[in-house]
Amino acid sequence: MKITNVNLAATISAIKTSDIYENPKNWQTRGLMPSNKPVVLLLRKATNDFLDKLEEIYKRKESSEEKLELVSEIVDELPWDELDTEEKEFLADTLTPAIKAAGLDPVTIF
Repeated sequence: MKITNVNLAATISAIKTSDIYENPKNWQTRGLMPSNKPVVLLLRKATNDFLDKLEEIYKRKESSEEKLELVSEIVDELPWDELDTEEKEFLADTLTPAIKAAGLDPVTIF
């Protein structure tokens, strides 16, 4: 089944194919030193896994409230304990556009 919301599909694709964590300039823009390679890999995997799950939730027939609850659950499953504050913020900022594109309010989730 294809995602019916082209904006969501495009947003997920753009995030997955970006070098958001891998490019040191993206860290420097945030006023940060780039995290080490294992953390970058962790961020990438967590992001891609989250986006896959978000896509599946979006396709479901549940109500918006139920989808919000499901997305909140997958946000809670992210590796927050393995990240420092700046890395957590970077991860949340990276996922926010996809959550918005899915028709959900990130403020109620993060």
